[in-house]
Amino acid sequence: MIRKILKGILLVVAAVMVGGLIYGLVQYSKAKGNNQLISERVVQAPKGKVWKIISDVGNYEQVTGPGIHQVDILEGQGQGMKRECADPQGNSWEEVCTIWEEGHRFKFEVNTQRNDYAYPLKTLSGIWRVDELGPTTTRIVMQFDFEFKNAFLSGFFLPIALKQAREDMEFIMDNWQRMAEEE
Repeated sequence: MIRKILKGILLVVAAVMVGGLIYGLVQYSKAKGNNQLISERVVQAPKGKVWKIISDVGNYEQVTGPGIHQVDILEGQGQGMKRECADPQGNSWEEVCTIWEEGHRFKFEVNTQRNDYAYPLKTLSGIWRVDELGPTTTRIVMQFDFEFKNAFLSGFFLPIALKQAREDMEFIMDNWQRMAEEE
């Protein structure tokens, strides 16, 4: 009787392990290599006003989701600017602005090689852009490009991480839209 129970438990454990490996392999194909998340929003405001709002990169923590608690400009303005961001748990990371096209777009690249970088990413960069669709209509585009350090392990958490990232991006877009469309 005990033998049958142990055999049943072993079969269940083996099935869970095989299922986990299959799930990991399926997610691995989604997590390996370069990945991209894009969010777009059309707002009823002139491009200049929208640009002023989204390019206020020193106050990013005022519009972003709970993942960013503090932003400090370390040096510079525009292209070459360095800033440090921190999450509520005290993890921080450095970013460098590698593109700054006044009134149109900017890009930050995260220093994922820093010894205390706490996230499982090999590379991470973000581009923010505004496109004029009309005198009082503007499209905001936010794009993040990233690569995991370990795609197999990251694959297990990919659905949860992408869901949270999309929610954070929508939260930011909601705030920017509210700010842009205020009188």
